Amino acid sequence: MGALLMYGVSISYSKSSIASILAMVLSLSPLMGLMLTLGSLKASRQFSDWLRKDKNSLYYLAGGISLLFAIPGLLTGNFNPYHTIIFAFIVFVVFGVLKQAKDEEFTLNWSDLAIWIILWIPFDLRWYMGLQPNLDYTWWSVAISVIGIIGWYGYRGADIGFNLVPKFKDLIITVLALILIMVFVIPPGLATGFLSFSIPESYDIPKLAAHFIGLFLTVALPEELFFRGILLRGLEKVFSKKWIPMLISSLAFGIMHWNNVDTLSIQITYVSLASIAGLGYSWAYRKSGNNLLAAILAHTLVDWVWKLFLSS
Repeated sequence: MGALLMYGVSISYSKSSIASILAMVLSLSPLMGLMLTLGSLKASRQFSDWLRKDKNSLYYLAGGISLLFAIPGLLTGNFNPYHTIIFAFIVFVVFGVLKQAKDEEFTLNWSDLAIWIILWIPFDLRWYMGLQPNLDYTWWSVAISVIGIIGWYGYRGADIGFNLVPKFKDLIITVLALILIMVFVIPPGLATGFLSFSIPESYDIPKLAAHFIGLFLTVALPEELFFRGILLRGLEKVFSKKWIPMLISSLAFGIMHWNNVDTLSIQITYVSLASIAGLGYSWAYRKSGNNLLAAILAHTLVDWVWKLFLSS
């Protein structure tokens, strides 16, 4: 049902051929399903037990993800074995390195940092997209999230707090984080001209709902996973003063937005406001007991409100 829904939405919005869209949906659906399934604590525990018991799990997972990467090329006649081998090698190395550290307490050591950079930086700069022309940002955001979750949460045993089943406490913290971020971001954003109120006369509710889900799954989830779940949580094991990891992860999150705009003054403003928002997401993450869902929801709502009522 999920695959059919994704196909219907893609047909409505994409100008690509039906074959390309079908290939993308077939390639994306298993990754999306796995990502959402691992958001259940019960399912993630069973999955982690299987990873540790089955000696061949690394080959099954890395090989399976590599096959999903290759499917669009195989179905559309654009298969590139060289790029497929590069992608497969990256996935095998990521899982292999993190599996080797499974008996160590999770701190952000040099191996973790190297894997973090290998996965996130090429994705953020869109370098990975050159490997497979039929796969867009949505596929890569889900794939990078799945690889990160399996690698750190599954093989590494890191307590990153990936739980997509909400509790009432998480919802309260999400709303408070949204209010705090709006209070500290909107006034300077309006003063600098980076933000301006833009309220449309009418809203397309189905499109807004789809946009919210898209933001949650492909923007907020991977960014919070990498910047709060892995970077912030890992740095907390390194520094005794808790404000240092919050500051480092929030500044890193802010700098990530530098390439989103061109003018120097706007770049500085964007980085500053994004860093402030990052502090808000870090607060939500910690306040919820290191549960990523609160930070993901807060992040999604901030971006959604920006889309609804503000323009840059």
